[in-house]
Amino acid sequence: MSTASDFAVAAQDLAAALYGAAVKRADALRLLSSLADFFPDDVTSTSVIGSAMAVTQDATGELFRRAAIVALARASAEYEPTSADDAAAVRQAVCGALDAEIISAGDQGQDATFNALRALRAAVSHDLATRGAQLAGVASVGSNLSMPAPVVAQRLYRNPVRSDELVSQANPIHPAFMPTKFKALSS
Repeated sequence: MSTASDFAVAAQDLAAALYGAAVKRADALRLLSSLADFFPDDVTSTSVIGSAMAVTQDATGELFRRAAIVALARASAEYEPTSADDAAAVRQAVCGALDAEIISAGDQGQDATFNALRALRAAVSHDLATRGAQLAGVASVGSNLSMPAPVVAQRLYRNPVRSDELVSQANPIHPAFMPTKFKALSS
């Protein structure tokens, strides 16, 4: 790395590589959330060099977190939530990461970064709220007996074809033996 801008590009490339390496957008959200929560270890030296190291480490941590947060927002835009509850959970996670960096940028007087992150947060929040509003919610399903997935699908949705959907949500040992209590789409 010859310049600071080369280092910044490398941080963005790392976040982009994590984003691109994930087969599913849910995996990208998980990976990038970890990087968005990166804080380097504290420097234990109080010397002049130790103080300079601390400043550099803090700046590096901010750089990696902010690159990850931008990639995280991109991944959330491509993520297909399965329910309104799923969209709300992703919205809360991504906006929570953005909120932490917004506060950090504001505390440091980085007005342009503060404003850019706030605009990004508003866009992510609006996008996931809009898409989530069009999806069904999640409800608790319960019965006294374990039943086959097509029977449960017929009882819940009046459509036995949706049994595969129930199997993916409840993750039973076998589709012929659905759990007696699980969560499924309400409609």
